[in-house]
Formats: sequence, structure tokens, C-alpha cells
Amino acid sequence: MKADVVTLSTYKSAHLPEIRPTLLDVYAEVWAKEIETEPFFSIARFDDRLSGHASGGDWTCVVGELGGETVGYAYGRLDSVSEWRKVLDPVELSVHNYGSDGTFGLCEIMVRLPWRGTGVACGIHDELMQQRQEERASLLVDRERPKMRALYEKWGYCRVGEMQPFPDSPRYDALVLPLR
Repeated sequence: MKADVVTLSTYKSAHLPEIRPTLLDVYAEVWAKEIETEPFFSIARFDDRLSGHASGGDWTCVVGELGGETVGYAYGRLDSVSEWRKVLDPVELSVHNYGSDGTFGLCEIMVRLPWRGTGVACGIHDELMQQRQEERASLLVDRERPKMRALYEKWGYCRVGEMQPFPDSPRYDALVLPLR
């Protein structure tokens, strides 16, 4: 990704009312197929999750734009200990304590179709991670999306177990990236 082509802007939870429509529009485009068939992926459910994620003061979002058009975004927040206690089949039991010593949870990363495979996702991700002080970052990837998991592993993430954050959500692989 060329830094002089894509503009990366950082937002905090106080900015959510301003950027919410953009985040919802990109979500609707990226998840269009699933929105039609799976209630968990509905726009209303995503909007609820977005509100929950941004409710803490540590929420950070990086939005990429090219010529005034949003190409993608990534956002996350500090993970809690209770979230890490939900890890199923952990690779090692110490993952249950990850929330106590600083783990940034990457909640969403989305890139619109025309910019996939161009390095934009990695650029947005890296910008977000460079701003974090936590020891590690985490994300969940749908077990039915092995290409996405392979991409995250290429970025340095390692599988630490599985999670199912909501009763009606898919079961996800939990991945972690050392930041320090």
C-alpha cells in the first residue's frame, strides 16, 4: 500500500456518531450475502455489537480513504479477562489470563472488494496496531474462512484456541499477535 495514496484516519469512541454511517455502509457491502441469510450478521446485530465495542474509552478505529471514498477500516478495544475465559480448547492454559496483562482485541477489519489483495487491509491493520501499547493483539476468524486465517497468520498471528462469543455466532479460531 502506498501511504501517499490511501489516507488513514484514527477515531475514538467520541467520534462514533460521526463515522457510524460509514462503518455500517462498508459492513453492509462486505457482508451482503450473509446479511440476507444469517440473523447474526444482520446490520442491526452488527450495529449493536459496534455500540458495545465502542462503549469503552479505549476503542480505536482506523479508516482508510482514497479520493474521499472509504476503502476499509479496522477497529478494536482492550479485551477483558472474562472474554479470555471463554477460550475453548486453548493451545495453552495461560491464554485464559491474556485480558489481565494487556490484549487489544481487533473486533473488525473490513476492506471493500475493489481494494482487496492490494495491501490496504495490512496497512490499515498496521496503523491501528502501531498506536497500541498492549502486549498483544487478538482477533477471531470464522473457522469456515481458511484463506482469511492464512492471511492473518502471514501477518504474524498464531492460533491460541477457539471461541463462540454469542450463542448464535459461528465458532471462531482465536488468534494472537505479539505487539511488544
